[in-house]
Amino acid sequence: MSTSISSSIRIPSTTRVLGNGLRVVAHQDSGAPIVTVHLMFRAGSRDERPGRTGLAHLLEHLFFEGSQHAPKGHFDDVLERVGGTNNGTTWLDRTNYYETVPTHAVEVPLWLERDRLGFFLPILTGEVLELQRGVVMNERRQVYENRPYGMADERLHELLFPDAHPYSWPTIGYMRDLEQITLDDAREFYQTYYTPGNAVLVFAGDIAPERAFELAEKYLGDLPAGPVLETQPAPPLPASPGGVREEMEDDVSFPRVHQAFAVPGYGTPDWIALDVLAYLLADGDSSRLQRALVRDGRLAQDIDSYLYPTALCGLFGIVGTARSEIEPQALEQAVRQVLDDVIRDGVTEAEVTGAIRRVRRDLVSELATMEERADTLAYAATVLGDADAIHGVLDGYANVTAADVQRVAATYLSPDRAATLVVIPGEEEEDEEVRDAA
Repeated sequence: MSTSISSSIRIPSTTRVLGNGLRVVAHQDSGAPIVTVHLMFRAGSRDERPGRTGLAHLLEHLFFEGSQHAPKGHFDDVLERVGGTNNGTTWLDRTNYYETVPTHAVEVPLWLERDRLGFFLPILTGEVLELQRGVVMNERRQVYENRPYGMADERLHELLFPDAHPYSWPTIGYMRDLEQITLDDAREFYQTYYTPGNAVLVFAGDIAPERAFELAEKYLGDLPAGPVLETQPAPPLPASPGGVREEMEDDVSFPRVHQAFAVPGYGTPDWIALDVLAYLLADGDSSRLQRALVRDGRLAQDIDSYLYPTALCGLFGIVGTARSEIEPQALEQAVRQVLDDVIRDGVTEAEVTGAIRRVRRDLVSELATMEERADTLAYAATVLGDADAIHGVLDGYANVTAADVQRVAATYLSPDRAATLVVIPGEEEEDEEVRDAA
């Protein structure tokens, strides 16, 4: 196949490892006088244990509570004075913190991150823990428990993965576990995972690599490496759930069907082919699921497919909301029919080429900002082991064929490998006065 779709997308970078194990990645682009400083730890919800889920995300909240020489509020105040911004996120495989500042102020976030990385424990008190525990628990109520369809993703993961699998619990954690996290739990997680030897520091923007390396050494090079964490080989794909299906009542108006499959991890050739399949199935009005369920079939209000770029394994998902008066079983059957058609009859090279072009469209859009480039490089270094490995992923799209797409569909998207969760409207309680009158 000769598409030349992804070969021109490049994020050139240089990597250097400091004496304490901190990997420093520099991507120079002087198109604008700004620099993003991005610190990523290979520490996510997968590194928790049952009974202490939500610890990684709670620690992210705690990390914004200040440090010994930059107390609460000082971090944001200092950055705002130089025109900078900052944020952080937690996910399954990693936690990251990043700041974007004018070029002349690049040392400001480095000083702040040094203080958080080296002098965080003095401010980690029981009072601070209780405050942020409450914030996270309220966030869980708002995003999961009190939001229509909010509990679906959590339950879908539980159906797809065995109980002990580190992707089986939600990143935000279970409420019962959040209540049990102790100060010692938070300190131990920080001391284990928030170390230079378990981190990647990325500079992206208007800074020369040698300058970036000098600054990294100046501000972070003397911090202790921390404990050596063993690199565990990726486990085999979870056993097929056997076509498990469950219904969940919720305060919603329309049924929604969620289906998920465990697939190979991010960056593998099969993951790339599955990403092309996800675009082919649901991206754009002419995609297969859009045509069959939304445009022509009139069964669904919306339909989407997605693929997680996760390390231990990927997660291929399909989610669709039924139209009024449409039973969820009809939606399920229509989705299954589209997948079976791909498995049995394959797809055309034209469909594959179109899907790859749409992948390229999104990649170019996503990599337009320094923050996204820094995140992409940091994630590649964290999950794939090398920032430059991202180019192998980008180039891999150009090699995907129609036969590849059919093969990965047949291998990973069979009915017995599916976990299906159907969210249905709960039965409304009859008004008490009406019942009494009856």
